[in-house]
Amino acid sequence: MSEALVATSEGVRLAELEATIERGLQTFVDVGNALLEIRDGRLYRQTHGTFEDYCRERWGWSQRHANRQIASAQVAQVLGPLGPVPNTERQARPLTALPPDAQREAWQRAVETAPDGKMTAAHVQRVVDEQRHPTLRPSMAVHYSSETPEWLTPSDFLSLVYAMLGHLDLDPCSSSRTDPNVCASAHYTAEDDGLSQEWHGQVFMNPPYGRELADWITKLVAEYRAGHVTEAIALVPSRTDTAWFRELRDFPRCFINGRMRFSGYETAAPFPSMAVYLGDDPVTFSNIFSTIGDVFELVR
Repeated sequence: MSEALVATSEGVRLAELEATIERGLQTFVDVGNALLEIRDGRLYRQTHGTFEDYCRERWGWSQRHANRQIASAQVAQVLGPLGPVPNTERQARPLTALPPDAQREAWQRAVETAPDGKMTAAHVQRVVDEQRHPTLRPSMAVHYSSETPEWLTPSDFLSLVYAMLGHLDLDPCSSSRTDPNVCASAHYTAEDDGLSQEWHGQVFMNPPYGRELADWITKLVAEYRAGHVTEAIALVPSRTDTAWFRELRDFPRCFINGRMRFSGYETAAPFPSMAVYLGDDPVTFSNIFSTIGDVFELVR
């Protein structure tokens, strides 16, 4: 077949697949499968040099977001023979962290234990977390005095972090290495002195809120700008009058409604909180975190 005929055939198929994506988007499975064929068949070469450029310029997505769509569609195909499948990409996304056999097991348990029979992405994430880390407790029954700089992240907030970042490579401010509050491949505790360690990959940081907080912010931003941290979410107090707050000015942040109720505390925190995102997918961050507060970006 001549190169011209190949180009024409690929162009027609690309148009058909893009029409599927534009429809919307009827189901995430159709969208993911269309993106998979465009990526693996390199059909994006009709208009763009790389799949990353294609995703960004054609759809306004990061390549990572497109790959998540593909992975979630593949999860739905694995689960198909079991009967009901996830209704949305967000429900399927937590399962992508598991191998196929474990995906089936986790999904079946999620279906059986869904509160009032209503499936949510947060519930699927909890089931996956329990399967990956059987000893992980969703809420630590530890109480601190009001003077402590440590405020353990509540499980409902962590569900949003997992929905956004998926697998976490590092928690640099962990409460414990053996019984952590956060699911991650690696944990630095106070004894490890995370400020002196190298950071990597996808990171969630809930730092100590004392005087050293500024050092943690500086460290996170430096590791991200150096390319060591690829994506991160930080949960910090919303202290707009501080110098470290201005260090985060380039990154989107969610000002959380009301006062957070941190794990181990009977009352809400005496300060407002915000979640700050460092990464290349601010749209998804906004979609997920706007459920708990208003998301803002700097306008230049």
